[in-house]
Amino acid sequence: MGEELTVYVVQYRDRENLVLRYRCPNTGKQITRSAGTGRRKEAEKMAAQWELQLREGRYQSNARIRWEEFRLLWEDTKLPTVKPATARSYVGTMNAFEACCRPNRVGDLNTTRVSTFARELRTRGLAPATIAGHLRSLKAIARWACKHELLPKVPEIEMPRHAGAKMKGRPITGEEFDRLLDAVPHVVGDSPAESWRHVLRGLWWSGLRLGEALALRWDQQAGGVWTLLDGRRSVLAFDAGSQKSGKVELVPLAPEAVELLEPVRRERGFVFAPHRLRGEGELARDKLKVGKILSAIGAKAGVVVDHETGKTATAHDLRRSFGFRWSRRVMPPDLKTLMRHASIETTLTYYVGQNAQATASALWDAVGNNPGNSGPCEQAPSPASGSEVTAMKGLAKRARQDSNLRPAD
Repeated sequence: MGEELTVYVVQYRDRENLVLRYRCPNTGKQITRSAGTGRRKEAEKMAAQWELQLREGRYQSNARIRWEEFRLLWEDTKLPTVKPATARSYVGTMNAFEACCRPNRVGDLNTTRVSTFARELRTRGLAPATIAGHLRSLKAIARWACKHELLPKVPEIEMPRHAGAKMKGRPITGEEFDRLLDAVPHVVGDSPAESWRHVLRGLWWSGLRLGEALALRWDQQAGGVWTLLDGRRSVLAFDAGSQKSGKVELVPLAPEAVELLEPVRRERGFVFAPHRLRGEGELARDKLKVGKILSAIGAKAGVVVDHETGKTATAHDLRRSFGFRWSRRVMPPDLKTLMRHASIETTLTYYVGQNAQATASALWDAVGNNPGNSGPCEQAPSPASGSEVTAMKGLAKRARQDSNLRPAD
């Protein structure tokens, strides 16, 4: 629509001054105005200014469309083009914005209303990460409205500082993971227990998100994720529609995950198949339902991951544990690939930056019980003997690994 309204500079034979002219896209009529000058550069500047004013005027007219009409248009046009989870996020933001700000016109999606919205969310005690998520969705909605010439501009949105810098849970230890495995039959029953333990081990060793794990197949399917087991060269293959980033990707499969999957390798079908509770057959692949059951297992095991809120372990805490273990083994760029983060900042914030205390503890382990061993020397140390070199290698190995986070067999 923006290209339909263009102001041109023209020269009429019977006039000394140049003329500004455009065709109204609504009526098809030609509108003219004298530039008041014969200098083309000045006339072109005037044409650009007039064109901008006209477009802003049209925006203002469209911005008076009723909010209900705008939302219906947006839902019919935009929502079918995004993933179901994204659509639910957008709808949740729209509902929250309407409840807080009660917009009447699409033009009410402005800087003032958005600031009021953010303030109201803070007053209700929502976490900074939740507020940031709503504001990102609202900004995307506003951009869509601007693209379709329903708003003059995207409102200024100030994101919460340090939003999401704190994990909603934490990595769990190997001992806590064993407690999860022991708690499984108390929640799902004895018969399907092993199928649910297989899901827990898969999340623990692979670092997959729950939805990705439930979609993981032995064979390739359009829009899915599947395994390519080949020893040290084993990878996970992601189709564009199967993961959060929406990218086609091959990702290394961690060695422990390869060892878990090789003995149960199949030609086709799903890798993880949790069975119905106290019944026969597979449970429907509903991420929300499976997630609730895994959360119930975390609660039964008494694995608390946030002592302020009393939150117990969930499926995503197993992914956090995977990321934490590997953050002590590989460099941040490799960890970013392994975790499939869109930004290295996410990797550094949530995993590498969280390792200060664990690294400090490893340093103490490396020097033993006498901190003076690491103090400055007045003279150059003598070359290390062969046994000393071997000992130092062992210390370095312990410093790189966090044995407390390995599950017992």
